[in-house]
Amino acid sequence: MRTLIAIMFFGVILSIGCASNLFFVQEIGSDEIIAEKEAIDKLDNPAMQYRKLSELSNKKVFLNDVLVKDIIESQHVDYTFCVIAELTVRDKKVECHIYSASIKTISKLNKQQSIIDVSGTFRRFFSTLDDYYTKIEITNATIKINEPVKEEEKEVINEETNTEIKE
Repeated sequence: MRTLIAIMFFGVILSIGCASNLFFVQEIGSDEIIAEKEAIDKLDNPAMQYRKLSELSNKKVFLNDVLVKDIIESQHVDYTFCVIAELTVRDKKVECHIYSASIKTISKLNKQQSIIDVSGTFRRFFSTLDDYYTKIEITNATIKINEPVKEEEKEVINEETNTEIKE
């Protein structure tokens, strides 16, 4: 009987330990992720670069008010589509490849119009020969669509002077 209780107690402790890893995932924003990229690029030791990238991977990334640049078929095996978005962090252009299982949400996005908030798992940095500082791959993403600013909403009329204010 004591052996059974000990095994059950060990099982409960093990389950709590595994589950707590899911609840305490470290969160990181776009500024922090670019700061980490800059720090990694400054390292001379490739083993240390690998270690820093490993520590960064699987962290939860939050991006707010990101413009959808394009929606393409995914090259990632686990996903059907990829949302490509771009943002500027510290005067550096960053392209984000966002993978989400929610085809319903992705189908509602409009290229060059939709503004989204994204939370997902950071996977890696990658670069190509273009004008972006870096590209970021985000998987297991949750996409929240923000209403795009309509052209008629950009012009606000000042009621006191009856003049238009362009934003």
